[in-house]
Amino acid sequence: MSPLKKLFVKGLPVRWDGSSYLGQEGVFVKDCPLIHPSPEVVKQGLEAVLNYFREIEAQGVDRLLEAKVLIIGEGRAGKTSLLRRLYRPSEPLPTEDETTRGINIHRQGFPLDNERIFRLNVWDFGGQQIYHATHQFFLTKNSLYILVDDTAKDHKSATDEGFKYWLEVIELLSNRSPVLIFQNEKGGRSKTIDEAGIKGRFPNVKEVHRGNLQQRGSTAELYKAIEYFVQRLPHIGEQVPAKWVDIRAAIEEEARHHPYISQQDYFDLYGRYLDFDQTKALHLSRYLHDLGVFLHFQDDPLLRRTVILQNLWATEAVFRILDDETVKANFGQFALADCERIWATSEYRNMHLELLALMEKFELCYPLVAARAHEVNTWLAPQLLSPTMPPGLNNWAAPGDLVLSYRYGFLPKGLISRLMVRMHHFVKRPNMAWTTGVLFERNATEVLVQIPPHGSEIVLRARGPEHKALLSVIASDLDTLNASFSGLEERIEIRIPCICSKCIASTSPEMFEYKRLLKRKEDGKLNIECLESYEEVNVLTLLDGFKPEHLPIWAEKQPDSRRLTSELTKSNRVKDKTIKIFLASSEELREDRDAFDLYFRQRNDRLLEQGIYLKIVRWENFLDAMSSTRLQDEYNREVHNCDIFVSLFMTKTGKFTEEEFDVAHHTFRQNGKPHIYTYFKEASVQITKINRDALQSLWKFQDKLKALGHFQTEYKNTEHLKQLFRDQLEELLNERLI
Repeated sequence: MSPLKKLFVKGLPVRWDGSSYLGQEGVFVKDCPLIHPSPEVVKQGLEAVLNYFREIEAQGVDRLLEAKVLIIGEGRAGKTSLLRRLYRPSEPLPTEDETTRGINIHRQGFPLDNERIFRLNVWDFGGQQIYHATHQFFLTKNSLYILVDDTAKDHKSATDEGFKYWLEVIELLSNRSPVLIFQNEKGGRSKTIDEAGIKGRFPNVKEVHRGNLQQRGSTAELYKAIEYFVQRLPHIGEQVPAKWVDIRAAIEEEARHHPYISQQDYFDLYGRYLDFDQTKALHLSRYLHDLGVFLHFQDDPLLRRTVILQNLWATEAVFRILDDETVKANFGQFALADCERIWATSEYRNMHLELLALMEKFELCYPLVAARAHEVNTWLAPQLLSPTMPPGLNNWAAPGDLVLSYRYGFLPKGLISRLMVRMHHFVKRPNMAWTTGVLFERNATEVLVQIPPHGSEIVLRARGPEHKALLSVIASDLDTLNASFSGLEERIEIRIPCICSKCIASTSPEMFEYKRLLKRKEDGKLNIECLESYEEVNVLTLLDGFKPEHLPIWAEKQPDSRRLTSELTKSNRVKDKTIKIFLASSEELREDRDAFDLYFRQRNDRLLEQGIYLKIVRWENFLDAMSSTRLQDEYNREVHNCDIFVSLFMTKTGKFTEEEFDVAHHTFRQNGKPHIYTYFKEASVQITKINRDALQSLWKFQDKLKALGHFQTEYKNTEHLKQLFRDQLEELLNERLI
């Protein structure tokens, strides 16, 4: 990106996440093979990119010579034995009863030809099922993976579930980082695997090595392969400001002695190498966090105070909770008293709230809020729930349910648990959840989400008065989770149920692929045959069956499910808020004005549940009032104090309506409110009945709007008007602009 530096200095924005270039200006860099600077810098935005170039000019450059090696595989495959044979040869191999809890990390260096030291961070992962859901947070790109295969187990091919799971996870989470397979020939037993088939399906598998770890020297060839492949990872040799390397080395030295430091300690360390600038220090912190050097969650009000230097310290704390027999016996529920017992050692003392916040950040648990005073004193780790569906849900499916199915080419472990954490405010009864399913509820509406026994699918079933809205909210969050896995979305088939006379009365209707229905819509093929009943079903009706007429405000803006620990005793309830809407129009649109007023007053019944009240202000409200000033001045004062200004036009604009608009626009420029919306009605009016002066005043006003950069909106009828403003209102609420 160096040739673009002049553009950045001029303020041209750097855009990483923009999926469409149309109508936006900037440098779009997503999916570009960035080297200088790295994606970790670019993702932070323009200021971070400029800071990077300034730092290089001031300090010169150095190069990163460090890589992460991850040893993964099933439990008892020999991962820890492999680590010890490679890098701790003096240590005895672990016994059969010795298992890895979570993750062990070993640091190793080897000399290069230029006499510099290449640093390895070798991670040994526990293979037990309970840890699978947590591994996703540590399987990173630009790393080398070693998959350990136990030859005492069955033949392995590209379709073997055990092998396939780990190779799929690496493919999704690590952006196809290179993989070496090591066959642990226990007892000297060899085994043939489908090496060609595995490499054909997973081209990132580079080599297969074999050896009996009981024998010294069994890993000699693998040792050489590791040194060869880590030096060819994309980020190796990356140019960074020279002092960044010094600061990073100082941090790693600090990590040898302390598991964590305060943010202020980090600032002090930064200041020993560079003139202190908090913004620059935080840019570097985010870069090192993204690289996995340490954990520093700057955007969390509680976690930002601490920089976690030893990932092992943090993961060990998490696994102590998940491994605790009392917590497991309570199916994942634990209280502060349990945390104090489990984290009683000095290394975790005074860090209980931070560790709980970290578990919430990783979507491993969520707080159960007591009914009294919204107190938080108990948490739930969903991965420890019972594996059995609650008896009350065995025959839950019923004809007429709104069903949505996600079929996965590969289903990552822990998706249901994470979805439950993210959407926990809809989990009213935790006893209606298990490891592969959960019942979400809002008032009289329910959505059952589960992985069927055959696996590789997540099915959502909704019923109740707001079934479309709640299903939309849950499905949207599941989509967000799916998108967090690189390349997973292309391997998901979303299916929706047939609504023919036979299927609508069935709990197992025929299912249509969503993409196929969209293609038929685009091609003008608006009917599709049900394979079960042979009836023709309308494609538009199928697609629209999942779209609520409008999303209620509670569905538009969901609370952050991971912020409660930061404010243990604070209520999460939305505070009461009155939104004042000034409604202006000429007399010719009185009926439209009345319909608008009535509709949004009726909406208050729903909005009050969210602590929101809409107050519609109209000029008719003032007719009975005595005023010592010009009555229009009273209107203008109300315009000045309102949150939203709405004006309706058709064939003319009155003097006072334009005056009210001018007041609203002037106030908006000063205070950022009211938000202004102008609606022009499309109407067929006889030319002979149009007042020429009125029409010219309307055109003049429209020219004025254009000059101000204000976009007018046209509406066809009152129903269209209500829909347009409802969408605008919910967007304002969603973005917290009012």
